[in-house]
Amino acid sequence: MRFYIILFLLFSLFSTNAYGQSAGRPTPAPVATTTATPEPERFLNKDLKTQIFEIKHRDPLALVKVLKGLSSDDRGTQLTPDKDFKTITVRDYQENITVMERAISKLDTPEKLPANLEVQLHIIAASRGGKEKGQVPENLKDIVTELQKNINYGNYRYVTSILNRVQDGNTLESSGSTDPFFPMPDLIGKTGYSYLLRNIKLGMDVSGNEVVQINSLSFGVRAPVAIVKKDGTISSDYKDATINTSLSLREGEKVVVGTANIGSSDDALILVISVKKIK
Repeated sequence: MRFYIILFLLFSLFSTNAYGQSAGRPTPAPVATTTATPEPERFLNKDLKTQIFEIKHRDPLALVKVLKGLSSDDRGTQLTPDKDFKTITVRDYQENITVMERAISKLDTPEKLPANLEVQLHIIAASRGGKEKGQVPENLKDIVTELQKNINYGNYRYVTSILNRVQDGNTLESSGSTDPFFPMPDLIGKTGYSYLLRNIKLGMDVSGNEVVQINSLSFGVRAPVAIVKKDGTISSDYKDATINTSLSLREGEKVVVGTANIGSSDDALILVISVKKIK
C-alpha cells in the first residue's frame, strides 16, 4: 500500500514539473507572410484606332465638349484637345471616329461675323407760324409729304442728319450740336443733342423680310428758344426735349420715331430713323 502511495506522489510531481516547463516556454511569434500583388496588366484593345484631327477655325477645347457625346466611352478611349497645335487626338472604335470626323467637318467652320449696320438719324423742324423754309433732301421728301398729311404743321425744315455704324447686337451712343432748330433774329447758341440706341439687332419677320429691332431708343436735345419780352426785345433760353421708345423697322426703311415740342406747341422737332445692312 505504501508503495502505491509513493508511486502516485512521484507521478504527480513529474506531471507538475512538465506542466510548469511547458507553461514557462515562450510562445513563438507568428511568422508574417506577404503575398506580392501583381501589377495590373496594361489594357490593350486592338479594336481601338487612333486619329489626329487638325482644327482650323474653332477652339479644340470647345469642340471636344460636343464630340464627347459621340464617343463610345469604353475603357482605353480618349479625346485629347491641344489648343497650341489646334488638334484633337481621338482613340476609339473606327465607326465612332468616322462619326466624329463628319461632325468636325461640319462644326469646324469660320465663325460668322456680326453684320455691320448703318444707322441714320434725321432731324426735321416743324413749325405752325414760322415763315422760314429750308431745302429738304430728296430722300426725305416722301416723309415730309406724309407728315403734311398727318400732322398739323405748316412749315417743315430740314435741320441735319447723323450717321453712325454699329455691329449687329451692339449699342450706339453719341452726342453733338447743330444750328438752332428755329432761327430768329439775335438768337444765338447751338442746339446740343445726344442719343442712345441699345441692342440693335437684325432679324427676320414672319414673311422672311429683314427687320431691325431696337430695344431702347433715347434721343434728347437742349435747344435755345426765343423769348419775347414785354418791351418787344428778344432773349434766348434753353429748353430740353426728349424722345424715348423701342421700335422695329424694316431694313432700309425710313420711319418717323416721334415728335417733341421745343419751347411751345407751335414748334417741334421730328426724328426720323433708318437702319440698313452694309453689304
